[in-house]
Amino acid sequence: MLAALPVSANYAASVAQDGESADRTNTSDDHYHATIHRGPYGVAHIEAQDFGSLGFGEGFAAAEDHLCNIAYELLVARGEKARYLGPGPEQANLMSDVVVRGLGIDAQAKSGFAAQTAENQRWIDGYVAGYNRYLRDEFSADTGAWCTGALWVDTATVHNFMERMVLIAQTLPRMSAALASTRPPEQQTAERGPASRADVSQSSMVPGATTEHASLSGFIAATQAQLQESIAAASLSGFGSNGWAIGRERSENERGLLLANPHYPWYGGNRFWEKHLTIPGRLNVYGVSLLGIPGVAIGFNEAIGWTHTVSASQRVVLYRLTLNPENNRQYRFEDGWRDLQEREVEVEVLAEDGTLDTQRHSLFFSHHGPLLTLPNMAWDERFAYAARDANNGNAEVFAQWRAMGEADDMEQLIAAHRRYNALPWVNTMATSADGRAVYLDNSTVGYLSKAAEISWQGSLSKDPLAAGLYQQRGMVLLDGSRQQNEWLDDPSAPLRGTVPFERRPMLERSDYIFNSNDSYWLTNPASPLEGFSVLYGETRTARSLRTRMNARLLENRYGDAGTDGRFSRKEIQEALFANRGLGAELLLPGLIKACTASTQIEPQACEVLAAYDGTLNLDSAGAVLFREWITRFDMDDTREAGALFATSFDPAKPVETPKDPAEAEAAIAELATAVKVMRSAGLPLSATLRDTQFAWRAGESIAIHGGNSFEGVANLQLAGNPVASPISGVKPEDVEDSRYLTSDGYPIVHGSSFIMTLGFNAEGPEAEAMLSYSQSGVPGAAHFRDQTQLYAQKEWRSIAYHAADVREQAVSSRTITGPRE
Repeated sequence: MLAALPVSANYAASVAQDGESADRTNTSDDHYHATIHRGPYGVAHIEAQDFGSLGFGEGFAAAEDHLCNIAYELLVARGEKARYLGPGPEQANLMSDVVVRGLGIDAQAKSGFAAQTAENQRWIDGYVAGYNRYLRDEFSADTGAWCTGALWVDTATVHNFMERMVLIAQTLPRMSAALASTRPPEQQTAERGPASRADVSQSSMVPGATTEHASLSGFIAATQAQLQESIAAASLSGFGSNGWAIGRERSENERGLLLANPHYPWYGGNRFWEKHLTIPGRLNVYGVSLLGIPGVAIGFNEAIGWTHTVSASQRVVLYRLTLNPENNRQYRFEDGWRDLQEREVEVEVLAEDGTLDTQRHSLFFSHHGPLLTLPNMAWDERFAYAARDANNGNAEVFAQWRAMGEADDMEQLIAAHRRYNALPWVNTMATSADGRAVYLDNSTVGYLSKAAEISWQGSLSKDPLAAGLYQQRGMVLLDGSRQQNEWLDDPSAPLRGTVPFERRPMLERSDYIFNSNDSYWLTNPASPLEGFSVLYGETRTARSLRTRMNARLLENRYGDAGTDGRFSRKEIQEALFANRGLGAELLLPGLIKACTASTQIEPQACEVLAAYDGTLNLDSAGAVLFREWITRFDMDDTREAGALFATSFDPAKPVETPKDPAEAEAAIAELATAVKVMRSAGLPLSATLRDTQFAWRAGESIAIHGGNSFEGVANLQLAGNPVASPISGVKPEDVEDSRYLTSDGYPIVHGSSFIMTLGFNAEGPEAEAMLSYSQSGVPGAAHFRDQTQLYAQKEWRSIAYHAADVREQAVSSRTITGPRE
């Protein structure tokens, strides 16, 4: 049974700030009122007269489609995964909980909510009330949701949702294994003590339950794989995107055009949910946000449209601490010693027999931030390592997205960035009805002095660890004993110690700007950006094959924009879904030549490659063989001369280089293995993606197009193992010697998600879109896989934005009410 609905009253002062206009809430009306129109494919159009009611409808509709995923993310954000799900594989759940609690996400959520304007507080209040309304009154076993009956699914508070918003902005919680496994040298080999348990019945295991327990100090050991995953998590590995903004010079009607193509997970809580939010005369914004987040993160209104890509910036800075030889709990700072601080947290852990252990674990902190352990970076008698997250305390992301959605023109959108400076780890590409195209890397990074940057650059030639971290992962390691490496405080930066807006990369063009997850340098190849903080990424270095392909598409190398060189929305769609692979364009001719000259490769393989059209379309025979060949190399080989390319990268020709196939010997050896892999998997050498690449939706396979990072295709789709997802319906086994191939083909777990093309005409915005994994997360729902079919067939659907279109296309309409609390 669900617990009683918690009171979600504002627990902080709700005072309007900075001239905020009054909410239209009728204070004499003690109920929320919202109307939800569901259009084709289940898209929710939510109308209300005030922000509280808007949030109420938004939270209710989001819960209808994704209550399980939202509830799970709330569980993560409050640090209770281990309580309900056990310690997890290799103690992953336990590590997550220790770090969430040790980093004080709870306290940051309280202060973050208090910092919101009164209207934003009411919006969040309403969202939570709408979520609870659906959970309390309509969620049941009959809905077919995968989490029905789970004890961790319960009504929520404003505080719970604020924890979710705070947590998603930060990087260090993603590195939980690196933080939770850090211990002083003398404790690193200590054995974990016996658990002390308190018997707790399953029925009492709901939020707020109390038990008697004995303390337990434990050591959490992380595997090398988990530590490597922590490094990858720092750069948001698994998140990507393409974003195009086309200006008046390259648009057919001389108004702005936008391509939103975020590459995000197909499973879990970091998925997009599509919505249209309207308060008549006040707000009319369409787009998506991640599950459980109110408002629109990527979208458009009457005058502007914008999208995001994950930035190449470094939101975390690492510090090497020199320890006191006589006390490894002290580190040098200038001429003195400072004490490391130990922060102990308690975490409840579900045992296999259904009882709860209450365990105590510690995180350790310097004034820079928490200590962490990474490969070759363990706390020993000489050194320890700390990390500072630029987004620690960042609670204004929601406020910035709201301001962007309310902007009447491009200047107001830029002003929203300037005022809040709060986007945690994304670039923004924006366009407008009057044909402007603007790029901003407004991601939040630490403000290093020029002296700190010069000193760090000097260390790259002397310190192998610092050089390796930067060359392999882009991470910056500084000397934690020097005052000059502290972050600068600029009064214009809302978040202390971060780079102010005027020093963040920005470019406006009348032709186009774009980003595909490389740094800001080649936002437009005709006008490279340079001179910003090293934390915003490298310049004059090789770009990914995907970045180079996007640049070629925008330069109209393949004629997608027609003879006039000006794009329409349809031409953008066709360019993206042409699925050309730059890897094949550059390397396939040399591979065919080497294959036909070799006696090691069976002739059929050469014939298949010779017939391959170089695209990642469903029926392109040879795509699988080429994939199995190119993915046998390292990703770095696609950016530099060596194993794949003969001609080195030239910063004067960044879209052209590296190029020319390398010597044939390595290529033939890897091709021979690729042929063996396909034979052992029972696949013909002419296999296509229709035969092998699937979106798995509750056990049903849908063949889909698109390629991976090695192939250099704009329309990215990455394969992986979706076994952890309760809605995939498959448990594939990896095929030996293949990077991605499994017993169930290439199961897609990440890639093109919310794909939208936007333009403007005299009447306002016009857009088409598809949400590749579909609107609902409920396996039996009507809109669980319908847009996945659209994506597979390359069928775009029109977006209903104008009020008359919304009502005309509505499949259902419902007005919901609930008490304001």
